[in-house]
Amino acid sequence: MKKIMAKFNKEHGATALDITTGALIFILFTSIIFTLYLLIYKQSSLIKIHQDAMGYMIQICEDIDMQDYIVTEDLEGYKNQIINKINLPEDRYTLTLQQEKYIDTHPEANDIVKKIIVNIKYTFDNEERDIEIAKIKVKEQ
Repeated sequence: MKKIMAKFNKEHGATALDITTGALIFILFTSIIFTLYLLIYKQSSLIKIHQDAMGYMIQICEDIDMQDYIVTEDLEGYKNQIINKINLPEDRYTLTLQQEKYIDTHPEANDIVKKIIVNIKYTFDNEERDIEIAKIKVKEQ
């Protein structure tokens, strides 16, 4: 028993290999945790920006529903009006409105029913993303 105790008592502290191994393990785990934190932060930022864009999209669609058929004829003027109305940050989001015929087979259908395509584009992490919704506008008689 004394031989075993004497063997343990001869070891005084850690060797350079022990310190190096511990430092490498610490650096490895720290880098993994930092990378995971960065990925989570980027994903949550993307979700926040996308959520804001969806909120603006909902406000625009609700406003289109409340407008007369005639008001939506001048899409460029309406676009400027809606940007000011909902306070859309133009440095972050780009709004485009397009109008198409709802039914192509009937030439007079454009006077009664039209499709308004609302598109909001934004850039995140040097990648352009967009949300697009088509609204149907019917002329009330």
